[in-house]
Amino acid sequence: MSSQNLENQPAEAQPTYTEGQPEQVEGQYAEGQAEGEVYAEGQPTDGDTAPYVEGQPAEGEVVYEDSNADPNAVPADSAAEAAPVEEVSEPTSEEPPPEEKKKHFSLNFPAGMKEKTDTKADIAIEDEDFRLFDEIIQDAVNTNCADLHLKEDAPIHFRISRGLRDRDFPIPTRRWMDKIIRMMIPPHQIPDLEKDREADFSYQNPKYGRFRVSAFSACGKWALAMRYIKSNIPNAKQLGISPLCLTLAEAERGLVLLAGITGSGKSTTMGAMVQHLNVSYRKHIITIEDPVEFIFPDDQCVIEQREVGIDTMSFQRALKSALREDPDVVLVGEMRDQISIQAAVRAADTGTMVLSTVHTTAASTVPGRLLDFYPMEERESVRKSISDVLRGAIAQRMCPKIGGGMVPAQEIMIGTPLVRQKIFDGELNKLHACIEVSKDDGMVTFNQCMYDLVENGVITKEVAFEKCSNKQQLAMWFQGIKLSSGIV
Repeated sequence: MSSQNLENQPAEAQPTYTEGQPEQVEGQYAEGQAEGEVYAEGQPTDGDTAPYVEGQPAEGEVVYEDSNADPNAVPADSAAEAAPVEEVSEPTSEEPPPEEKKKHFSLNFPAGMKEKTDTKADIAIEDEDFRLFDEIIQDAVNTNCADLHLKEDAPIHFRISRGLRDRDFPIPTRRWMDKIIRMMIPPHQIPDLEKDREADFSYQNPKYGRFRVSAFSACGKWALAMRYIKSNIPNAKQLGISPLCLTLAEAERGLVLLAGITGSGKSTTMGAMVQHLNVSYRKHIITIEDPVEFIFPDDQCVIEQREVGIDTMSFQRALKSALREDPDVVLVGEMRDQISIQAAVRAADTGTMVLSTVHTTAASTVPGRLLDFYPMEERESVRKSISDVLRGAIAQRMCPKIGGGMVPAQEIMIGTPLVRQKIFDGELNKLHACIEVSKDDGMVTFNQCMYDLVENGVITKEVAFEKCSNKQQLAMWFQGIKLSSGIV
């Protein structure tokens, strides 16, 4: 505490500083902090001026010098040690309480907390702009980053353990962003980028691996979203996915779909399924992706990977050609329109195994999501075709594990005669009940999966309630009450 005399200062205006506070306050980057600089909890806030430094008056603080002070008076520091320290009240802040932070764990790394791992500049790269980009990529790999976010005139952010964190790199300029984008993008896509102001492509870095890149314009400024694709394809056990996923991938023909929101791990699970076939079966596999993510070296299978925009102009043309290329398995990156769905259903109907993804939140809603792409007058015939070829649907939701890391919670619907009959009859609203009563067939709902993960000590109850489909049912299960699902 400063030794300056503040005894004539009004009590309510006198600032209180607590010794021993950590140098870095949440939300404030404190690198280069002067020795002796101390922050009270919650400081600095918006509108604060220079931080308090011991031995210097804060801005606006009045310092009184008492020329008649008793020379034998006890110094202020000693008086402070002798007197009981009044407990500092909690500062008012917009931050959620600690229990809320446990629920929204990404808030543990708020904007402003800049970090950087030990990265070394590659002096072999002569261009300074490319050398800086190499350091950013190196830092992303060292921190096990999932996504990189770069945009003009803004700090660089990494998504680590599903939370965004600022990184301590120079702010990208327009010249730098334009140069980096043109270095990564395939030459034939540059005219489309300049015309449409957005482009998706894959970028292969010789040292660090592959990235799925989306370059786009926001408020007239360039931005980049880069997804890091790990070169080592994890197996099902490492991922924590159900062995039933691999069983579905082994089917001779039919359609297997993975569902979930963006970032739910659909591509990774599908990659594990393809790799399982690659090491266990002798098959011809063709992938059609935009862009290509995991690279599968031929093991037991013969695998050809085609990227939309480089190897083919569209999903539709590639699917049509694939039927003439003697495939056993066709992987389609995403069901994104009526034409691609129709082509995939036709391929499955002709005896090919088709793997793909679709954006929906539950396995039971997958057939309805496919029908949404069609006009009403065509849905009946399409629904009957889907009932014939659907072998399974797997929906995923990523959950934070106890102790760190993520685990996928999966809802699995298998194309049993009961499920296919409900789809054929148009009773799509009964598919969830079919899953609930078909546990013996291997099917599982999100609620059942969450319950099992909690019982096995993988996730907390709070996470289970946040990610489940029916909170009331799950609460009853934890109380030991299980009711019949009723008639399907």
